[in-house]
Amino acid sequence: MEKLSNTAFSHADEFVQQVPLLVTSSHVTMNRPAITLTFAQSLDGKIALPGQQLLLSGAESMAMTHRLRSLHDGILVGIDTVICDDPQLCVRHVPASELATVAHPQPIVLDSQLRIPLTARLLVGPQTNSRLKMPLIVTGPDHDPARRVQLEQMGTRVIVVACDAGRLRLDAVVRELRQLGIMRLMVEGGARVIQAFLESQMVDLLIVTIAPVLVGSLGVAAALSPLSAPIVPQLYEPFGRDVVMAATIQHNTC
Repeated sequence: MEKLSNTAFSHADEFVQQVPLLVTSSHVTMNRPAITLTFAQSLDGKIALPGQQLLLSGAESMAMTHRLRSLHDGILVGIDTVICDDPQLCVRHVPASELATVAHPQPIVLDSQLRIPLTARLLVGPQTNSRLKMPLIVTGPDHDPARRVQLEQMGTRVIVVACDAGRLRLDAVVRELRQLGIMRLMVEGGARVIQAFLESQMVDLLIVTIAPVLVGSLGVAAALSPLSAPIVPQLYEPFGRDVVMAATIQHNTC
């Protein structure tokens, strides 16, 4: 990642200030956090290659994403993203003057079978950097108890929620997160998690980075099926070579 200028960081700050849902608490309820769904995709709507990490965001839009992270209490991904990308889910691309004090979000992993590798950076990083937080892992009732003990001995908190057809129930997930004090939740992927949240009618804000890249038919799509609710764009903003869209989703509340 190229070194970012102060102008790039200022641009990221200006963008988030223009998105009302990022600077108010109007969508926080007693039952769930305010939820921001964000991801980067190619021009042909792909976010990854099967089993491979695909870096799409340019430096400028990455600074915007990390500013978003700093505004959320929790950042959530699925276990496939952890296994494929080995992310850190912390705030790194901010001005140097902030690195020592910036608030890192709570990493949250949806992992119904406790498949997270014990060598994952989410588990190893906090052992060498006390400012990072051990992940909170949400699993299902049929997890391996011995694996749970291993993870909890490492300092990880494991939460059990109900499953539906083998998938963690998102309504139960977000209710547990709200009870743990997560007021703003940022969801980053992967594809199945993105689609599940889109279908859940719980997403308050959608932020999509569109990169000038064509991945092709082998790519993994951000949306696995059509979305019935209309997307209402609020803002389009160029970030270097990328374009970022902030939008709301017009859910049917009847």
